[in-house]
Amino acid sequence: MSTVAIRAEGLSKHYRLGAAVQHNTLRDQLMHRLKSLTQWGSGRSEPDPSFWAVKDVSFEVKQGEVLGIIGHNGAGKSTLLKILSRITQPTKGTVDIYGRVSSLLEVGTGFHSELTGRENIFLNAAMLGMRRDEVRRKFDEIVAFSGVEDFIDTPVKRYSSGMYVRLAFAVAAHLEPEILIVDEVLAVGDASFQQKCLGKMEEVSRSGRTVLIVSHNMGIIEGLCERAILLEKGRIARIGKTQTVVEGYADAIRSQASMSIGDRPDRVGLGEILLTEIDLLDKDRHSVTSAITGRDVIIRMHYRCAEGKEFRNCRVSVSVNGRKGQDLFVLSTDIVDPTPLTLRGTGYVDFILPELPLTGGAYFLQSYIESNGHAQDWIKNVVPFSVLDADYYGTGNLCPPGWEANGVLVRYRWESSDNLDRSTLPFRAREK
Repeated sequence: MSTVAIRAEGLSKHYRLGAAVQHNTLRDQLMHRLKSLTQWGSGRSEPDPSFWAVKDVSFEVKQGEVLGIIGHNGAGKSTLLKILSRITQPTKGTVDIYGRVSSLLEVGTGFHSELTGRENIFLNAAMLGMRRDEVRRKFDEIVAFSGVEDFIDTPVKRYSSGMYVRLAFAVAAHLEPEILIVDEVLAVGDASFQQKCLGKMEEVSRSGRTVLIVSHNMGIIEGLCERAILLEKGRIARIGKTQTVVEGYADAIRSQASMSIGDRPDRVGLGEILLTEIDLLDKDRHSVTSAITGRDVIIRMHYRCAEGKEFRNCRVSVSVNGRKGQDLFVLSTDIVDPTPLTLRGTGYVDFILPELPLTGGAYFLQSYIESNGHAQDWIKNVVPFSVLDADYYGTGNLCPPGWEANGVLVRYRWESSDNLDRSTLPFRAREK
C-alpha cells in the first residue's frame, strides 16, 4: 500500500476584500458601533466584503503520485497550493505533509532580488534544510539546466522573466524534494525549455517523489497526471482519473459559455469598454448559427464605450479555444494592421476568416479589449463556436483512415522521389 505524501482535511481559506479598517481611538470605536446599531435597527446591513477562496477541501496524495489541479481562473487553485506550500495558513482545516517540499508558485518565488543567481541557489537550498556540500554536488547541473551560466553571478533583479523562471524551476526540481509543487510556470519559458521541464517532472515522479501541478494546458495534465482535481469556486467539483476530471472541466466550460455576456460575473478589466455581443456571419454578412470548414466566416464583436469618452490605442482580440480550453489561434486588430485603433460610443469589430481551417466540432471564443495597455474587458470562454465539417482539401478526406481529425487544418503539399506529377493533385493541395 502506497504511503501518503499529503493529507488535507476540510481546508478552507477566507479573505476580506479591501483594506482592513482599524479603530484605534475611542471616537472611531464609538462611531463604528453606532453605525452598526443604526444599520441593525433599520434592518439594513452592509454587504459582506469577503469570500472563501478555498472551502472544505479534502483529499490525499500518495507518495510518487503526479496529481493535476485544474479549474477556471479564481477557482482557488493557487490559494490551495500556497496552503500546501505553507506560504499561507488555512482559516480552517488541517494539512499533513510527509516530506520536504519544493514549490514554484510564481516567477521567482523565494528569490531575493538583490542576491545573485548563485547566492539564491544556496539560499533556497538552506530553506529546504540542505547542507552546502549537497548543493555543491548539484550546482553545475542546476546551472546547466537553467541555461543562465553567463549570468549566474548577476543579481536576479536584472534577469528577464524567462531567465528568472528557468533558474527558479531548475532549483525547485534539482534539490531533490520529496514533494514538488508547480503552479502554471511553464507558460513563461520557451517551447524547448517547457519540454525540458516536462521531462524533468516525469523523471522526478519516476524516482518515487510526488508532484502537484496546476495548469490550464489539458495536454500537460493528461500527459503527466494519473489523477486530477477540478476546483470550482473554491470547492472540489470532481476528483479521480484524469480523463474523467478533464471531461468535467470541458462540461464546466460549456456551462460557462452558455451564460449571457451581460450576466458574466468572471469578466476582468476596467469596464469602460464592454463587449456586448458576438455574432457569427457568413461571407455575405448574413447571420449563421455555425461556421463551416473551409468556408469564409466573420466573427463580429459588438462593444459599448463609457458615455462621452474616447479611447485611443485600443486592441480588440478574440481567440478560438478547443473543447478543453486550449488556445488554437488568436485574432487581434494590432497584428495584421498596426494602425492605432480608436473606439467611442457603440460599434463593432469584424474579424474575417477566409476558408476557416477548423474541423467540425464544438469550440469556444475568448474575448479581450484593451486601451493604452490597460485591460478593459476580458472574458474567457465567452460564447460557444460551432463548426460543421466540409471537404476542406477537395478530396473527400480530412485525415487518414484510423486517425481522428480534431482542431486546426493546414494547407500543405507533398512530393515523391518518383517525380509524381503534381498537376494531378487536388487544387487545394497544390503549391500556390
